[in-house]
Amino acid sequence: MPVLVAIAGVVLLYVLAFAIFPQVRAATHTGFFVLQVLDLPIKPQSWFTREAVREEVTYPGPSGGLQADIYRIPDGKPRAAILIFLGANAAGREDKDVVNLGHAISRAGFVAMIHWSETMGQRANVDPGELENLVRAFKYLAGQDYVRADKAGMAGFSVGGSFALVSAADPRINRQVAFVNSMGAYYDSRDLFVQIAGNSWFPALYEETERVGNRDTEPWKVDKLTRRVFRNELLEPVEDKQQREALAVRFGEDDAAAAAITLPPLTGTAPVVRSLLEGPSPAEAAELMEQMPLSFLEKLDFISPSNHVDNLHGRLLIMHDQGDKLIPVGESRRFAAAVAGRDNVLYTETNIFDHVRPGADRNWFQLGWGALKLGRHMYHIMRFAH
Repeated sequence: MPVLVAIAGVVLLYVLAFAIFPQVRAATHTGFFVLQVLDLPIKPQSWFTREAVREEVTYPGPSGGLQADIYRIPDGKPRAAILIFLGANAAGREDKDVVNLGHAISRAGFVAMIHWSETMGQRANVDPGELENLVRAFKYLAGQDYVRADKAGMAGFSVGGSFALVSAADPRINRQVAFVNSMGAYYDSRDLFVQIAGNSWFPALYEETERVGNRDTEPWKVDKLTRRVFRNELLEPVEDKQQREALAVRFGEDDAAAAAITLPPLTGTAPVVRSLLEGPSPAEAAELMEQMPLSFLEKLDFISPSNHVDNLHGRLLIMHDQGDKLIPVGESRRFAAAVAGRDNVLYTETNIFDHVRPGADRNWFQLGWGALKLGRHMYHIMRFAH
């Protein structure tokens, strides 16, 4: 009996603390969220939270209607909100991890809006037009009567994280975006392309004035998706269609076709593209990149968070997995270094993801430690909702 009384007392104290202190509510929802999204056997979130609804919404875009999925608890209560961009995610809106994420965030107290890009999701292209779409999506989300506009933020994964940062810096919304969470994002796309071309990455922090090609690097076995996006982007400015198509086959993923093709004489931008795709040294890659057309380099600079840091005003939450094979962790380290003097920044490195998906092959100790680090990071996001 004394044990039962003690347990009842502890439960009562917790219930009171949950009702009184927002920190306790945020910590509780953080724990439920982490258990829900990681590959763990216990998932109590659905036991103690209301079921969310998923609805497809359409809102005006520059050239027609845009579509997104919104996950929310339909109780009429205005809530904090997150606009999420998946980036170059070919899995699609029905992917189980995407759906699970939407429900997990909404059960944690947010309205979650998942923006989808057909260009970037299905064609492995980086589309700068999505920056404008994200600005419009955020304004739509913040304008809903079930959203607290003062607690609306953005989040993105991989390239989507970088796009979330750049769009959050847009003067039309940058004073409204309460927070941005980037996971596995790049900091400078021009430098990232140099690292991909040179099959190497820079693991440590370095001065912003120094390019990747001028520093010591470590070997990097570039992931196929990263290589595909890189190839597609490099081929776009090749002027001659025949040369562009021949290069696409020569450096494509069909080894037999690549070995069989004979490249025509290359002119204009094509020889530079070929050299970049052939795997130059990091220093050579940096020099070659500077020979690409100015319009191409301006595009890379435009989609780089490195060129928009001063216009970011909300809370910055940066995450990256140390073993990331698609975008090296050095990119987020650079971003963290660039904003280190601010008091509204949190940087977290984990070791439990495959790029941005849960499920990396880790032992229980690593998984537990990674879950604690993820929880600490997510707590700072949950505080916006509680």
